[in-house]
Amino acid sequence: MHDSLYPAEEALAPDDLERVYAEQAAEASALYTARRANDLDGATWTRYSISIWSDLRKTPEEASLKHPAMFPMALPARLIECFTRQGMTVLDPFLGVGSTLLAAKRLGRHGIGIELNPEYARIAEQRVNTLTLEQEWDDQPLSVTSQIHVADANDVDQLIPPESVDLVVTSPPYWDILLEKRTADYKPIRHYGDAAKDLGKIRDYRQFLHALQQIFRKIHAVMRPDAYCCVVVMDIRKKNRFYPFHSDLASSLEEIGFVYDDLIIWDRRHEYSNLRPLGYPAVFRINKVHEYILIFQKAEGEFGCQASYCADNFA
Repeated sequence: MHDSLYPAEEALAPDDLERVYAEQAAEASALYTARRANDLDGATWTRYSISIWSDLRKTPEEASLKHPAMFPMALPARLIECFTRQGMTVLDPFLGVGSTLLAAKRLGRHGIGIELNPEYARIAEQRVNTLTLEQEWDDQPLSVTSQIHVADANDVDQLIPPESVDLVVTSPPYWDILLEKRTADYKPIRHYGDAAKDLGKIRDYRQFLHALQQIFRKIHAVMRPDAYCCVVVMDIRKKNRFYPFHSDLASSLEEIGFVYDDLIIWDRRHEYSNLRPLGYPAVFRINKVHEYILIFQKAEGEFGCQASYCADNFA
């Protein structure tokens, strides 16, 4: 007969063994849950990881809203699903008519929006209130909050506590292109508003980038360590001059501490039904029918990985 590996007094009764195993399983489950980046299943994770998104559409309600440059709620919803879990906090410092807040509320996340134009802020509030009534009617949980500040995005650090935001999803002004006629499909000038602090009124490109950088410096301060920031932008052409806005903004944000983590192409060609041959027949020009989703992280580690993962795997 072999001797026991443990002294007799340390042997556990079957009931005690079952309790220990249950505690260990609970600890393992809690650790697994804590390390999850989001609530996606594997199949959805794979589908969302494709680098070109071409299946995002505006709803009829969104198409009817009079905003010159809004993205469909499906876009922030997907980013929220990718980079947060239920109960986390999402910020859009250039809120527009509220698509990010609606997506956050539908998905069980707290939402904070900042919008300079009072009229668009009013529309956003109306949309959020309508969704709240729908959720009450459907007996859906209303444990998350939605805040809308009619303010300048430059005041973000005065409106929001430091290191309190889990995800930023936003689309800043595309310089002053809303004041220009769209040459790709003849659409008219799209007027955003008359606010003196509107970044779209800055005519000098470098000054515009600098103003954006100062705002994102403050956004960085209100983000939690390891939080992500997703910025939707489009490159710009003015006659013979091309401005690579997406790469210029990325470099500008890296200068203030953001880690440039990844890039998604948002394919919008389905929205352009009347394209014309730009520059024909003298100069060949590109019809830009896509935008970029720039993905940044406020990273603790040098390589931009989550602090807990880095600690466990690169110590």
